[in-house]
Amino acid sequence: MAAQLPDKVLLNRVLMQLYSNPLEHYWIRLDKKRPAFYPLPNCRRGYVATWEIKDNQLFLKSIDGNFEKKTLFFGKETARYTLKILFPKADNRVVKANWFSGKLRIPQGKMTTYDEDYGSRFEQEIIITVENGDVVKMVTIDYAKRVLIVNAQTGRRAAYHK
Repeated sequence: MAAQLPDKVLLNRVLMQLYSNPLEHYWIRLDKKRPAFYPLPNCRRGYVATWEIKDNQLFLKSIDGNFEKKTLFFGKETARYTLKILFPKADNRVVKANWFSGKLRIPQGKMTTYDEDYGSRFEQEIIITVENGDVVKMVTIDYAKRVLIVNAQTGRRAAYHK
C-alpha cells in the first residue's frame, strides 16, 4: 500500500502537509451524505483539501477530487469535486470550519519513522487544537530535543522540557 496524500494547510503564509482530515468531520458531525469520491492508491479518501489558519480560525480553502455524479439523462459520470459544490453559497470564498473540533497534526523536519498512513513520526510536529473552527491552542513538539513549545500565536508562550 502506498503512502497517503495528506491534506494541505497554509500557516503563517507557508503551505504545509496536514496529517489530519477535518473535512471528514463535516459529513459525520452534520449527518451529511459523503460524496462517492473515487479512491486512488495514494489517496484512499479520494480528495485533498487545502486549509488555512488565519486570525486563530480554521478555514477550508479548496477541495480537489473526483466523485461519481448522478445525472438525469446520462446516469453516473465522473465529475470534479470543488468547494463550490460543497458550499455553493460561499461563492468560492474560504469557509470557516465551524463543524470541526479536534487536533490538527502538521509534521516538520525529517521523517524518523515511516508509516503508510498518518502514523509516520517526524523530528517535530505542530499540534493545533481547534474548537468549532477556532484555534484554542498551538504547540510544537520537538522529539529530538524533547521539548514542548506553546506557540505565541494563541496568546500564550512557554517552553516545557522533559
